[in-house]
Amino acid sequence: MKTRTALLGVTYLSAALSYGAVFSFVHPGAHATFWALAVLSAVRHFMRSFFVSRHLLNGLAVAVTILSLSRIRSDLLLEPIMDGVLVLLGIKLLEARLGRDYLQVYLLCLFLLLGLGLLSLSISFLLYLGPLAFLLTLSLLLLTVEAEAPEGQLPRKAFPQLAFMAGVMGGLTVPVALILFVILPRTNFPLLNLLSAFGKGGVGRTGFSETVRLGEVTAIQEDAAVVFRAQTDPLAEKDLYWRGLVFDRFDGATWSPSRHVDWAPFQPLQTGDVRQIIFMEPFGMDVLFGLDRPVFIDEIPVRGTKDGTFRVVSPLFKKTRYVVWSRRPTPYVDEEPPGPELLHLPRDLSRGLSEFARQWAGIPSPADRVRAITGFLQSSSFHYALENLPSSLEEFLLEDRRGNCEYFASALAVLARLSGVPARLVGGYRGGYYNQAGGYYLVLQKHAHVWTEIYVDGIGWVRMDPTPTAALTPAERYARTLLARWRVLVDTLNYYWFRTVVDYDVEKQLGLVRRAQALASSLSHRPKALSKETLRTAVAVGIGAAILIGFGLAGLPWTRGDPAQRFRKAYARRLQRYGYHLKDWEGVEESARSLKDPVVRERALHFARAFHQAVYRNEDLGPETRRALKERLRRL
Repeated sequence: MKTRTALLGVTYLSAALSYGAVFSFVHPGAHATFWALAVLSAVRHFMRSFFVSRHLLNGLAVAVTILSLSRIRSDLLLEPIMDGVLVLLGIKLLEARLGRDYLQVYLLCLFLLLGLGLLSLSISFLLYLGPLAFLLTLSLLLLTVEAEAPEGQLPRKAFPQLAFMAGVMGGLTVPVALILFVILPRTNFPLLNLLSAFGKGGVGRTGFSETVRLGEVTAIQEDAAVVFRAQTDPLAEKDLYWRGLVFDRFDGATWSPSRHVDWAPFQPLQTGDVRQIIFMEPFGMDVLFGLDRPVFIDEIPVRGTKDGTFRVVSPLFKKTRYVVWSRRPTPYVDEEPPGPELLHLPRDLSRGLSEFARQWAGIPSPADRVRAITGFLQSSSFHYALENLPSSLEEFLLEDRRGNCEYFASALAVLARLSGVPARLVGGYRGGYYNQAGGYYLVLQKHAHVWTEIYVDGIGWVRMDPTPTAALTPAERYARTLLARWRVLVDTLNYYWFRTVVDYDVEKQLGLVRRAQALASSLSHRPKALSKETLRTAVAVGIGAAILIGFGLAGLPWTRGDPAQRFRKAYARRLQRYGYHLKDWEGVEESARSLKDPVVRERALHFARAFHQAVYRNEDLGPETRRALKERLRRL
């Protein structure tokens, strides 16, 4: 096999891996252009060579760069750049002839991988980084060999040996990378996350905004993106309501929060409150989610409101961890009853709705009145649907009677207000896939949900969900697929990736330093009994030190024993690559002359003569001579 063929093969594999890393973030036009250029370049390099003007390709590269930069805007920052880099990679594959062309291809591959790191903080970055680092290292080794002998043949055993060398070089960097990761100063400023917040993975990641319009939640439920992970014990399905936003103003088509916000202190914790550790994805809003109903949030600056929602000071543009305690079940009693604004309806509300609500006016008890309305909405006359939805609430109640959660919740809230019962909507998520391995709920956009809260005098706020319980929601339909089960299993890696890597910040570094100081202090005194935490830290430090010592000793083979014998053994190993075995009685120069390949024979003689001169004539194997001999061996 020619060295150039092996180099091209590994280069194309590197490009394919980089393309796969950003596949889901690239514009269809960039997909098509890259494929066309890649196929054309493959034909040129592997089937039939043809001339391509470098001036034409350089002009095309400039045009692609200008087009990509012109598409950048505040809500689409990274994707146009990735589109341009991908097309430039295709151009360089077509152009690849010289060593610098290959180096530019490898640089573009790294840029695409960096783009994945900016667009996604999942463990997929690491899964692409490892193989790509190996391929690029192997490519550089092949490029070095090809530069020494252009159009030369690569011996049969040489490629596996180069691949092994590339793997070893990558493995040697792992301990250093781990040490640097632990000790290098880190910043809490989320620059990379801030960049990734502008685009597909950014603003409005939860799907909810400050309003809910009829039919909007359908689009959210079609998205399978992760919103948050909630570490807690398994809960009953009926309790899996994740509270986020409260909407108490209705204009006939859209629900929104009150303009006036009443801030309230946290509630004191009680026995039975449910603790959750939330790992929130960056979504560009200031609202936090927790099991209904949250009463206390820790580990993040936050303000609570009287309606049971919590807001941070500034929008979240990075993965965020916080602890929330929730109190179950409803009803929830406020210190003060709601005001008349929670009975307000727009003046232009359809007269047909007002007349329709009179059928429940004769029920004396507000609680019974609401239960009757809920029973009506959950009857067989209504159907859960995600397509061809009604254009208004009146059409939903009086004609079509097909809709999803925001239609049912809005209908209950409006009919309750028309019946004199204060009501509002709550936006959040319903359900979640429990990961037994990680002990957490995985909540996706598909779990987006809207329900109703009703206030009953003497009881308090009661959660009412009029959406038919037998409805097959997008989340339930997705849960039945093999893809969903596989995703929950694989997501365990993402969960621990975030906990151990992404969430490793200055605070955790300081905690590690404090534990090391505590360990040193405990060892300086006569300890009575070492704690389990201290033993674990000591074992970890010991293993790390052993690894470093092992790698250090492995890198010192040239400092022990007879140097002449070491050079002879190394020379024998080199000859074995070409199918020649050095006999114990055979001289170095004699064996070199017997090699059949003229190129290999010349390089072997180049080493053998220098070796013979240093060992038998000058008797000088000092540092300079050893370095010269090692360089000649490397070329062999």
